[in-house]
Amino acid sequence: MRHLVRDGYDAISTRYRDDRGRSHPSGDESTAPYGDWVRELGLGLRPGDRVLDLGCGAGVPASALLAEAGFRVTGLDISGVQVRRARGLVPQGSFIEADMATWDSEPGSYEAVVSLYALIHVPIEDQRRLIPRIARWLVPGGYLLAITGSDAWTGVADYLGAPMFWDHADTDTYLTWLGDAGLQPSWHRVIPEGTSRHSLILARKEGGS
Repeated sequence: MRHLVRDGYDAISTRYRDDRGRSHPSGDESTAPYGDWVRELGLGLRPGDRVLDLGCGAGVPASALLAEAGFRVTGLDISGVQVRRARGLVPQGSFIEADMATWDSEPGSYEAVVSLYALIHVPIEDQRRLIPRIARWLVPGGYLLAITGSDAWTGVADYLGAPMFWDHADTDTYLTWLGDAGLQPSWHRVIPEGTSRHSLILARKEGGS
């Protein structure tokens, strides 16, 4: 299913996000308050902290907002088209074309990892293996801010003119997986998405002061 996600976002990149980060009216999270989410995450960080935007897309709006807030941003995405756009739209960041399900980094590489509307495109078993890796990438006391599924669902459907794959568990399952990986949820909230919904979770790695 990885090829559906990669090829799909290659095809719909500019329909999904224009260069200012605005979402297509019929796309998900068209009114998502990214700025509020970045500011809330920033309360626990300092300028210059390293933040990984996992599933960064074209870098707008999340990577751009993180860079504007003074963080050192690395973005990663499976779509080559999205990564090329991100490099042009967010020159302050560093962007990697890779599959988050197999990519790895050194322990303690980041003070925070952000993944907004990206985990839900990763096969569920890969998500289960990814969460402990995210925990390892974080410094003690580091943060994960992630959009996950709210209800369990798997499927392929047309999305802005291209086939797209989704796979997600329910919120309670994600909270359990995070806790098992040493990422203690600080809070979670429902994010409405038209007729569906997702969950936004902030978790912190154990060991911080």
